[in-house]
Amino acid sequence: MERVTLTDQQWERLAPLVSAATRRGPPGRDDRRFIESIAWLLRTGAPWRDLPASFGKWSTAFRRFRRWALAGRWEALRQELAREDGLAELLLIDSTIVKAHPQAAGARRGGKDPALRRSRGGFTTKVHAAASEKRKLIRYILTGGQVGDLTQAESLVRGLRGLAVVGGKAYDSDLFLEAVVQQGMRAVIPSRSNRREQRFLDSTRYAIRNAIERFFGRLKLFRRVGTRYDKTATSFASSFALAASLVSLSGWEA
Repeated sequence: MERVTLTDQQWERLAPLVSAATRRGPPGRDDRRFIESIAWLLRTGAPWRDLPASFGKWSTAFRRFRRWALAGRWEALRQELAREDGLAELLLIDSTIVKAHPQAAGARRGGKDPALRRSRGGFTTKVHAAASEKRKLIRYILTGGQVGDLTQAESLVRGLRGLAVVGGKAYDSDLFLEAVVQQGMRAVIPSRSNRREQRFLDSTRYAIRNAIERFFGRLKLFRRVGTRYDKTATSFASSFALAASLVSLSGWEA
C-alpha cells in the first residue's frame, strides 16, 4: 500500500465535510481512497497515469477530480473546513508566484488561460491570498504572473471582517487604505519610501505577516502546487484548494 496522507482522526473530521461540500449523503466507501489518491498526486507531482494501482484506475480518479473541480466541490470542501476553524482577527494578504511546467500549456478548449502568463520569472501563475494569523486560507485569486498585487487587493478583503489587514508595501495605496477603513479595519501596511508623510506602523502586528509566507511555503511542499502542471485554472485552483485543506488539518505532515 502506498504511503497515505490522512490519519484516521483527520479522516473522521474530513468525512462529514466531504458530504456537506458535495451535497451527498454519508461518504461512500471509496471517498477516502479517492481523496488519498489526489493527495498522493499533489504531494508527488506525478502524472495522472502514474497513479499507483492501489488507489484504483487513474482515469477514474481523473474524471472524478475534474467533475468535482467543474462543480466547485474542492473549493466548497475548503470553505467548510475554514468555517470550522472560526473567524480571523487579522487578515494577512500576500501573493506568490508558481512556475508552470511546459505540460500546463495547450488546453484544448476556452482559448488562453487568464491565470497563465509570461512574467519576469517565465511562464507563471500568481496566487493572491488572504490568510489568518493562524495560517488558515480565507480567500485566494489566481491571475497571470505579470499581474500586480495591488490590482487584486480590494477583491481579497471585500466583505471580510477582522481587526486589521496586514500587507507589504505593494499594498500602500490611498484607495485601498480607504477601502480597508470603510470595512471597519485598520491597515497595517508600511508606507512607500516616496510618501511625503510616513504612516505609523504597528510593528507587532506587522511581524505576524510572515505567517502567510510560511503558509505559502507549506503549500509548496505539494509539488503540484509548487509547480503548475494543470492545463486549466479550474484544475489548478482545485489542487490549491485541496492542498490548503490538508494543511489546515492539524498534525498534517508532508
